[in-house]
Amino acid sequence: MNRSSLLCSLLLASSALGFSSRAVAQPAPAPPPAGEGKLATQLEEQQADINAQDARIRDLEKKLADLSKQLAERKEPPPAAPAPAAPKAPAVSTADASAAAAKTDDPLAGIRLRAYVQGQYERHQDSEDQLRQGGALLNQNKFVLRRARLKLERDWQYAAVMVEIDGNSVRGPAISVQHAEASLLYRGKGETSGPPLVKGTLGLFDTPFGYELVESPRERYFAERTIANRAFFPGEPDVGARVSGQLGWLRYAAAIVNGEPKDERSGFSLQDPNGDKDFVARLGAQLTAGTGIEISGGVSVLNGTGFHKGTDATKNSVVWKDANENGQVDVGELTAVPGTAATVAQNFDRWAMGADYELTLRTPLGRTQLAGEVVVASNMDRGLYVADPILNGVDTREVAYYVGLTQEVTRYAVVGFRYESYDPNADYLDRQGGKVVPSSTSIRAYSPMVGLVLPDRARLIFQYDILRDHLARDRAGVPTDLENDAWTLRLQVSL
Repeated sequence: MNRSSLLCSLLLASSALGFSSRAVAQPAPAPPPAGEGKLATQLEEQQADINAQDARIRDLEKKLADLSKQLAERKEPPPAAPAPAAPKAPAVSTADASAAAAKTDDPLAGIRLRAYVQGQYERHQDSEDQLRQGGALLNQNKFVLRRARLKLERDWQYAAVMVEIDGNSVRGPAISVQHAEASLLYRGKGETSGPPLVKGTLGLFDTPFGYELVESPRERYFAERTIANRAFFPGEPDVGARVSGQLGWLRYAAAIVNGEPKDERSGFSLQDPNGDKDFVARLGAQLTAGTGIEISGGVSVLNGTGFHKGTDATKNSVVWKDANENGQVDVGELTAVPGTAATVAQNFDRWAMGADYELTLRTPLGRTQLAGEVVVASNMDRGLYVADPILNGVDTREVAYYVGLTQEVTRYAVVGFRYESYDPNADYLDRQGGKVVPSSTSIRAYSPMVGLVLPDRARLIFQYDILRDHLARDRAGVPTDLENDAWTLRLQVSL
């Protein structure tokens, strides 16, 4: 190989190894022929230098590869990790994405669950260890499961449903539906939450009359509703159709119901023995008068039809009266009783008008609430002294009112007092000393109450009811007070 070929080979090798032009790209000019030995020495030195640089480059490349591998192991998951990710592909398919989107319309989503239990012990001054005619208990000193309720609610933009189940032991173990409401509603253009402007409901709901009747037993501090309220409405709910809503400070509710509320004593509870329906309505307002001050109230009306049951036909019969008590049938002790024809059922009118007010004041001490209500009615008593003008021959006028005050003492205690009066027959005439004179049938109750509160969880309430009435008579036959005071100790725990 001549010198020119050797130089070209060296130049090509230097370019392949990435050398700079100054190192090998521009070799020194060829020496004169006279210095061939010196040129060979220079070429050997350059070749040795090239070999040393090649070794250093390979060493650096190896170190760079090792360093890159270490960095990759620290920043990236192990090679085996991506393998399990392959099954995730079906989860993002179109079908599964549609199913996931449909879950937002799941009817079970958004259900609100609430529950509470009221257990109590009550003691009555007129309790006896005897049975009433027919087998009813006269003992009233007992433990009672007053209420055990479970409520489920679900609201949508234009519809709502609510179901509440009640269990108690007031008249023995019992489980029943307390409320069942199916509603369509409209909250306003573009509104998806908040109280509705208008709400139409079909089902079993509280009769919208006054304030006390629709107040939840869960929120009420006093043990029970007033005597008059329980006489007019033995149970809060009735079956029918209702329209209700609120517009600013205005509150309204109007309903058409069967007129036979739950627990009514006529035997037609939550049914209707006649085709006429009761109309009931309340128009009210709720205002904020300042920081921590709320004022509300309303007027209520009810116009309905009561029902007097007829009697069945009877056959002729014979009655034996053992006058001399000798156990034998003697002359004159048998009496013929002729049969009677059946009598038809009849309807009668009933009505009620009422007004209520509520004042709530919030202070550092706690919430103060003052509430009252007055009702004038006719033939409305369906739970205490059942009004029946067909049987009595005259309409019965009832008058009732109450006022109650509760004061929360911090968040952990409460005290209260309620006074109520109920006259089941404001036109009652009594016979005394052979004369017919006006007489009072009013019942008055004074009810102090104290309690301990675990906020949003539990209440321990003690209430004493001092009753003043005219249900007893003295030795002269004059109506006098019946000793029938009572007290209640109740523990309520809420979910």
